[in-house]
Parts: sequence; C-alpha cells; structure tokens
Amino acid sequence: MMEWIIALAVLSAAVFAVPLRAKWWTALAVVGAGAAIASAEALSVLASGACVQYPAASNVVFGSGFGTADPLSAVFLLIVSWAGVAVTVYARGYLAGYLDRKQPVQISLHYFALAIMFFSMLLVVLFRDGFGFLFSWESMTIASFVLILFDAERKEVRRAALNYLVLMHVGFVFLLVGFVKLASEGLPVSFDSLGVYFSRQSALPLFAVFLVGFGMKAGMFPLHVWLPEAHPAAPSHVSAFMSGVMIKMGVYGILRVCSYLSGDFYAVGAILFAAGIATGLWGVILAALQNDMKKILAYSSIENVGIVFIGLGFGLIGRSGYDSLLALCGIGGALLHTVNHSFFKTLLFLGAGNVYASLHTVSLDKLGGLGKRMPVTSALFLVGSLAICALPPFNGFVSEFMIYLGLFDGVAGNDAFTLLSLGGVIALALIGGLAVLVFSKLYGMAFLGVPRSEAAAGVREAGRSMFAGMAFPLAGILLVGLGSCGAVPLVADVAAETFGLDADVLSATVSDSFVGLTLALGVLVVSVVLVGGWRRWALRRRTVEEGPVWGCGFPAQSARMQYTGESFSEGWQRLTRKMTHNVGDDDKIGSDEIFPVSHNFEVKHRDKLDSLFSVWWVALIRRVNERFSALRTGKVNHYILYALLFFALVFLLSVLKIIR
Repeated sequence: MMEWIIALAVLSAAVFAVPLRAKWWTALAVVGAGAAIASAEALSVLASGACVQYPAASNVVFGSGFGTADPLSAVFLLIVSWAGVAVTVYARGYLAGYLDRKQPVQISLHYFALAIMFFSMLLVVLFRDGFGFLFSWESMTIASFVLILFDAERKEVRRAALNYLVLMHVGFVFLLVGFVKLASEGLPVSFDSLGVYFSRQSALPLFAVFLVGFGMKAGMFPLHVWLPEAHPAAPSHVSAFMSGVMIKMGVYGILRVCSYLSGDFYAVGAILFAAGIATGLWGVILAALQNDMKKILAYSSIENVGIVFIGLGFGLIGRSGYDSLLALCGIGGALLHTVNHSFFKTLLFLGAGNVYASLHTVSLDKLGGLGKRMPVTSALFLVGSLAICALPPFNGFVSEFMIYLGLFDGVAGNDAFTLLSLGGVIALALIGGLAVLVFSKLYGMAFLGVPRSEAAAGVREAGRSMFAGMAFPLAGILLVGLGSCGAVPLVADVAAETFGLDADVLSATVSDSFVGLTLALGVLVVSVVLVGGWRRWALRRRTVEEGPVWGCGFPAQSARMQYTGESFSEGWQRLTRKMTHNVGDDDKIGSDEIFPVSHNFEVKHRDKLDSLFSVWWVALIRRVNERFSALRTGKVNHYILYALLFFALVFLLSVLKIIR
C-alpha cells in the first residue's frame, strides 16, 4: 500500500499541468484513490486484527525504514481518508468564488498542497521508522503552511501562518531530540525502540520530550497558542482538515508512545489527566468569549483535545492497577472521541465555510437570521452543534458516555482511583456544560433572530458541491451515534490490542449498556419523526398565520434590540478577565460631531498565553535581524569574503576532526 500512496502523492503534481476546469477533478481522483486504498487496508486490519508490514516502499525511499499498519494506525487511516475526500469535494464549491481573483497556478498550488497534506498524514500513521515518520511529519507541516497562506494578501493571515510554522518547528525539534536519544542509546531510530528503552529505565523524561513535540501539534495547553490564529486564517475546508484530522496526528503520536510503556503508567496517566483537564477547561472558557465563528470552533478543538487526554490519562491510570474496565473505558473512549471529533468538527467548519463563502465574514455581530435564508446549512450546523455538545442521539454523546462509565466505575470502586475519578467527573461535566453555553451562543447569534447586516439579510444558500462534502461527516455522526453497539466494541478491541488489555471485560460488563443505548436512541429518533409527521398531518388543513414576534412594547423593531455575542457572555467575561487580553477596535465619536453618525465598536478577547508566546519569538527574530543587518552591506566583495570565511571554518573544523 505504501508504494501506491507515495506514487499517488507524486502524481498529485499533475494539477499544475491540466486545465483550470480539470484541476479539481485531478485532485479528487488522486485523493479518492488514496482514500480507497487506505480505507480498504484499514478495514482489512480491523477485521483480522493482524498487522501488515510494508518494508519495500520504505526501504526504497528511506533506506532502513519500515511501515506497519496495525489496529491503531488503521483507525487513523479511516479518519484521514474520510475527511480527505470530504474536504476535497467541498473545495470545489468554496474555491469557485476565488477563480476570478486567483491565478491558475495559485489554485494548482492549493490543490497540490491539499493532496500532499492528505498523503503525508497517511504516511505519518504508517511509518514506525523515525526518519520516514519525521519526513512525513515535516511534509504535513509545510503543506498545511502553504494552505493557510491561500489569502496571503491579508496581514493577519501572514502573521498566523508564520506563527504556526515557527511553533510547529519547535515541536519538530522536540520530536527530533526524542529519536536522537534513542540513537544515542544504540537503538534503531524507530518507534519500536521505545519498548526496549522504556523497559531499561524510567519513561518519564523521554515521554515528556515526545509529549511536548506531539502536544504542540495536538493543541495541548499551554502549547495551543497557534491554533486559534491559524484556523480562522485558513480557508474553511483547510480549517476543517486541520482541526478535524491534522491535530489528531498529535493525539496519534501520544497514543503510539504510550503503547510502548512497560511501567510508569500511573505517572504518565496522571500527567495526561491533568493536562486534559487544563486543556479542556481553558479551551471551552476561551471559546465562550469569542465572537468569531471560526475562532470559537478553534478553541472548541482545544477543548475536545482536552477530553481525549482526560480519557487517555484516566485509562493509563487504570492500566497501572490492571483494572481493564477502567483502562478500556478511558482509552477506548478517548480513541472514539478522537474519531467523533473528526466528524462533527469537520461538519462545523464546513458549515462556517458556507457562511463565509456567502457573506465573506464569520463575525457574529454581522450575522443573524441565517436559519431562514440558509435552511440546509442551518440544519447541518445544528446537527454538528448538538453532536459536539454530547447530546443524544449523536456521536459525541457515545464517546463521552463511554468515558463517564469508566469514571463512575472508578468512583464506585472506593479505592485509590476514587478521588481522581470524582475530579474527572466534575471536570468533564463542567466542560460539557460550558460547551452547551458556547454553541447556544454560536448557533443562536448566527442562525436565529433577525439579520444584523444587509449582507446577512440578502444571503443565499450554499452550492450543492459544498453540501456533498458535508454529507461525509454527517454520515459519520449518524453512523456512530445510532450504531454505538458496534462502534464501542470496535474501539475497545483496538485499545485492548494496543495496550495489552482484556477486551472481554468490556463485553461482559458494559456492552449491554450500549446495546440498550442504541435501542433507546433509535426509539428517540423514531418518536421525533412520528411526532413531526403527525404535526405536519394535523396542520395540513389548517391556516397557519405568521406575524412578527412580540417586541416588548416597541412598535418598530430592529436588529439592535437582540442580544449580541458580547452581551450573551458578558457575565462569563467578568469571571475570566485574568485569562484574556482584551483589545478594543472602536471607532470613537469625534469631539466635533454634534449629531454623531453610525459608529462601530468591537472587542477581541485574546488569549494571554498567545501574547506571551508570540511576543518572545517576535522579539527574538527582531533582535537577530538587527544583528545580521550589519552584514548586509550590498557590496559583492564582502559577500565573497563571507563565503571564503565559511569555507575556511569548515576546513579548520575538518582538520581538528570536529566534523567529518
């Protein structure tokens, strides 16, 4: 399979050679072929439970490397494949508005980078060899950087892309250090060497190195600062791909490293558990303060990564006490929530893309009333919002329910896990409650009420190709939500195979709960359909009158009489002042304006950690640039002298045998 993936990645360069009308078809063909091959292999692995090795392709490309498809990588192959096809299908409709503003080569570069990012992520989850893995990881980063820069004429886009690139390479350095440490111990540069290394000594120092490297990509607190800037800057289908899939590569890396642990389960689990609580709470709190659709969704991704780490950390704590039920519910729930998040977050970002493609803004203060004007987008966005709030009958409920089962079992055990389990229940409940606040605000401000701008009043529904792309994540949401009795045992088997657990414990104890849950959710859906059908039948012969809602006694209603995003969360802002740096973008009334005209005022709640991270590296780059600016004299003889000095230095180091 790896030979085909590499060949298709090379073939994706054909988008530069074909005519403009065929570029999307070419990109869809190569991505679709890669998704079909990867999905078929993943399903085969999950069905048989056996690993499939691919030494040939990696030997050709990377020398001594190898790739392996096991149950863990198979799950992520399905995530990448499903989302890759969805965003590529969606891209046609989204980019249609740019064809008259962008050069054909820019469109080609965008499709090429999208395909390279897709194939790089497939290789990331297949390679166990360190060199092949790092090459694929870097290809994924560079491709996503190019995709973010699609609207590079905007200053905020360039800033977000540069911030992303710098921080991703900081994480890359940590990953490189981790593999170099293995090499310094005389071990092959491979993930499989971690098992030998962890059996010899404490896993905590090396695990911490990999946690920083992978946590940077996953958006783990406090390494998340790139994410709220990069996602709003990128095109919406790219944001969907990054949030729905790319940050999961960081989760995959942490899962892969943890799978080789032979001890220190409790310590590693406690670290991830605490990091998950901090990440989840920080993400959902900051999400509640934002007034930009894509920034809300970006912070929500941080929140859901926190939920994944809560489940994984608690599962490893259960693994330390050889409590297979706790471990299976925690790790299996984390793995299932990773899958679920890829579905509903992809759907939500694509829904935000529909709004942006029609209005060229996603500011809540300029939206409103879109439910009547974009009914299909509104309905799909509502499904995604309910799923991400973990409400039945959708998929988010299933994965969080699985994590809750493990936590409640830990509370009921009345042992060393009781207090930790209780803390996890409280944290998860608080995160879930705030998530309902966040998406009540987001959906209510954007799709309900009356339009807050002329553009929102005249908006039209998105195109069919965009809905075709949204159908893929919608199918995943419904498939897992209504088929939990099949999804839960599947992820439990993967968790058991990866971490050496007994999957039969889940079958004997919890599986009946999910069979009952599936039946209950089915009854709920059927009941809603029947009630809706009965209502429609009952009203078909009646005259339904429509009129304006009660305006609190005001005869002339306007958009200014409804809540704004800022006023909706005003009380919450007072509780979280120390977490944000508020920037006012106000158009003040002039002293000479006797009769003031219309003015605008907007507050942006910026993450204080974002300011801390961005300030130090921007200042560092400025200082380095000032020091080196003295060397830029503009004289050719000086530049020749620099080259001669460099060669002399290399010669001297070679003589001293410092380098070879």
